[in-house]
Amino acid sequence: MKFKCSGCGGCCRFVGFVPEAKGVLPITPNGSCAYLVNNKCSIYDKRPDICRVDKMTFNTDGLSRKEYYKKSTKVCHEIIDALGLDKSYKINIDDYDK
Repeated sequence: MKFKCSGCGGCCRFVGFVPEAKGVLPITPNGSCAYLVNNKCSIYDKRPDICRVDKMTFNTDGLSRKEYYKKSTKVCHEIIDALGLDKSYKINIDDYDK
């Protein structure tokens, strides 16, 4: 099972509001990651662990991988809403049960 990412770039735009990201990623004055270029990560293959949902899975207070992905997807939905991104970027959480 893999995390289902829609590629909206919301997490990269919101990263400046995540205390754990400060000092790990270069943050622009608007709170976006400086590596976000044309809505794509310019260092995707070499991005740090904080940007890798699969690497962060095991810091989840006993949640299964699937439950962690569902919880993370709900956070993605909140970020999409907060940033006013198109709703089509939202992943159907029930897809993790298929």
